[in-house]
Amino acid sequence: MEFSVASLLLVTVVATPNSLQAAELPEYDGSFCVRLTSKMLNADEKNVETNKCLQDEADAKKKLAEHWAIVSEKSLTYCRTLGQGSYRPLLRCLASNVGYRCFQDELSCNWN
Repeated sequence: MEFSVASLLLVTVVATPNSLQAAELPEYDGSFCVRLTSKMLNADEKNVETNKCLQDEADAKKKLAEHWAIVSEKSLTYCRTLGQGSYRPLLRCLASNVGYRCFQDELSCNWN
């Protein structure tokens, strides 16, 4: 498996040694974004920010889905504790695991 720097930073993948069972991509309903903007007083600004958040969530979910087959249940369980209900912290956590695993020689990573 090879990664460029850009894909390492943008793509989230985690594999556990000898693990053939992939985790299931969680389904989040957007309530994170609603909670995030719930205290905003200006209704127009609230709508704009909620929509931005929902788009960021959709983008993060798409990046996760592209390589989800190699995400282990163990990695998912750990990363979900850091930001339940949002794909963005999940993506960041899993992406950092990829870098760690590359430096530990658990993954073969190309830094071109």
